[in-house]
Amino acid sequence: MGRQGAEAGTKAADERRRYELFVRRGRGGIALKHNDEGVGLDGGLLFWSTQTGEVARSLAEVTGVHLSTGHVARHGDFGACAIAFSAAAPLVVSSSTAYGYPDAERNRTYRAFLEDLHRGLAERPPSAVRFSSGVSEARIRFIQVMLVIMGLLMVALPLVLLAMTGELSMLGVIAVGGAFVWGYFNWTQKNAPRVYEPDRIPSDLMP
Repeated sequence: MGRQGAEAGTKAADERRRYELFVRRGRGGIALKHNDEGVGLDGGLLFWSTQTGEVARSLAEVTGVHLSTGHVARHGDFGACAIAFSAAAPLVVSSSTAYGYPDAERNRTYRAFLEDLHRGLAERPPSAVRFSSGVSEARIRFIQVMLVIMGLLMVALPLVLLAMTGELSMLGVIAVGGAFVWGYFNWTQKNAPRVYEPDRIPSDLMP
């Protein structure tokens, strides 16, 4: 039974699996709309869809995996996984919609993709792939400064106006401002830079 179970597990790992997630090439930048959808694993290959067809690269070419999350106020979080290769531009896999909004169904698909990708990469030598997450300290500090400013404008000031005027409409402003500040504060906590092991994917970076 043990041998049969192991053979079944190996067979499942070798099956072609496709995930309906948007992808793009490059190290960063802002995309107004994602056009390429579809990424997957086929044995030792990572493949993805482009406007001109399917592209595949060996998992042996992967040198790094970097996880982060994005936050859209009043909508929630989505995940982004940047996969670095030894001799090619990185591939960024996102759980967002084509226009960059969080999507619960895609988040579930994204988590399944991350688990399968890390399972495949964990078979490589420990130093072959660097697993990291978060954003730069400079970006974290910038967002923190902006949160203080937004907190003053969208929470503290409306509170003062509410106390002075009794205008109940300020409660709505305070609620929206509080949700905005709290959402991005959580984002800074999740995206603090760190490294991790492939068998311990940070749960807070799996939306």
